[in-house]
Amino acid sequence: MVILICLLITTSSFAATFDGKFIQGSFILGKTEPGSEVFIDKKRVKVTSDGFFVFGLGRDRKYDVVITLNKDGNKQKIVKKIQKRKY
Repeated sequence: MVILICLLITTSSFAATFDGKFIQGSFILGKTEPGSEVFIDKKRVKVTSDGFFVFGLGRDRKYDVVITLNKDGNKQKIVKKIQKRKY
């Protein structure tokens, strides 16, 4: 029982936070656990040593953005809806 609890604690999911609005033409700053890999729509983006990453959304983007986090073999997929911007 104790081993199971320890395994559950050590394999807890990790998360990301985002600064910016998920709207066409936006610039998003994200933060996750240091040492994580981040993929935006299957394209790997650079992550700083303290866990920050950035990406932009096309001004005509019509579909959701898929963010995949990978750390130590554990993957988490986040799907964000993109709002349409009026130009």
